[in-house]
Amino acid sequence: MNEDYIKWDVHATTDVSTPHLDFDDPLSRYSEENGFYPYDTTTTTTTTTTTTTNTTTTTATAPIATESTANSLPPIIPSSSPILDSSDSFIVTNNTPSPQPKAPFVAPKSKPVTMETVEVLPMTIVISDPQKHHDPQGAFIMYLLTTKTEVETFNSINPRPVRRRYQDFLWLHRALSLEHPACIIPPLPEKHRLEYIKGDRFSSEFISRRLLSLQWFLDRIARHPLLQKSQSTRIFLESNDFRTDKRAQMAHIPTSSSLLDSISDTLVNAFAKLKKPDERFESMKENINRLEEDLNTVERLYMRINKRQQDLQNDYISFANSVQGLSALETNITYSLSQFAEASRAYSKAMKEMTEKEELQFLNEIHELLAYCYAAKDVLKARDQKQLDFEELSVYLQQTELLRERTQFPGRKFNDRGVGVGSMYITDYVTDKLNEVRGVNMEKAKRDKLKRLEIRIKELQEEVARANDESSAFSNQ
Repeated sequence: MNEDYIKWDVHATTDVSTPHLDFDDPLSRYSEENGFYPYDTTTTTTTTTTTTTNTTTTTATAPIATESTANSLPPIIPSSSPILDSSDSFIVTNNTPSPQPKAPFVAPKSKPVTMETVEVLPMTIVISDPQKHHDPQGAFIMYLLTTKTEVETFNSINPRPVRRRYQDFLWLHRALSLEHPACIIPPLPEKHRLEYIKGDRFSSEFISRRLLSLQWFLDRIARHPLLQKSQSTRIFLESNDFRTDKRAQMAHIPTSSSLLDSISDTLVNAFAKLKKPDERFESMKENINRLEEDLNTVERLYMRINKRQQDLQNDYISFANSVQGLSALETNITYSLSQFAEASRAYSKAMKEMTEKEELQFLNEIHELLAYCYAAKDVLKARDQKQLDFEELSVYLQQTELLRERTQFPGRKFNDRGVGVGSMYITDYVTDKLNEVRGVNMEKAKRDKLKRLEIRIKELQEEVARANDESSAFSNQ
């Protein structure tokens, strides 16, 4: 064998070419190394001391739909992700449960989030025991949530377990997005509408995948220094009257801008670029894009490997059938050939089970990390939008102030290079000439115009200050 050949074990946590990672996902590792969003506080290292903060990892037990199908679902490979226990079963029930900026714009420098400003408290969330329920609209699955936490917003350290359905998880995701727009909200598993059409959304495989994805969603919330302290999180995890409490909570959460405003902002800023981009966030974009490309590459490679494994499974089945047929002809070694055929079938079955486990545990996590990259890119895009709003408002304020100076002192020369008020000045100049031809009192018109400009400048100053505060708060968070 060639000395350059390295044997690669896809199930090994470490090998000669792959170092062991102490992080649940690459995003957490990048954030920990750069000190931006320290969600994982297992170890915090400084130049002088090393402090260890105990955070509780979560495990989940995934019951299977019925006892008849309990043995059909393969167990999940143990890893840092939650472990599913196939020994439980579903229970089918019928219950329904402002300064004026005149200097050129400079991008605000914000301090990154550090462990001195936020603290991640121990929090454990376990999702288990999915049950099939019915209501007038149809059947659905509800999951049991058990929480143990030291967060002060909760009424007790061990809140009473509650049951939630997938629609409730959607509410929590939306509430957290509105309450913390600058945070990267963990993504939820996709709805998988094709499974609804096929009628497979109650299969043990589909439910196990969704339960594992929901567990990852809750794990990331439990490790987030802001999301774990949210009132929406508390209501979701411990409220016994969830329908009433979530309506009351939404009344205290600021709603997002209207769809028309969002579309208009997008159209206006579609081709605009930041004048002073923050190098910190530009570096984050590059790292996220690189991570996304690597994850897509891993996904493509795995799909090729998976296709080859499926072909091997079919080949071993065909080979076993051929050997079984040969055993009928070779009467002297019939028993040996039959045993060999059975071993080939058993090997094909083992390969199939291994493929299913890898797809459930590995490929599903790749998809979750890709969704997490998309969520991070959306937040960075929203941050750029906030800074772009501040830059454009600042330029518009400078234009209006220069126009006021031109109106107040018409004979004076002004340096408007870089401000871009040429078109505005030409429009006002033509308007003034038309008013002179019409015999309008120019002094009175000048006073009225200055008055309107003063009002506009005051409004713009307030908007610039508000945009600056929003942009700074967005960057700091």
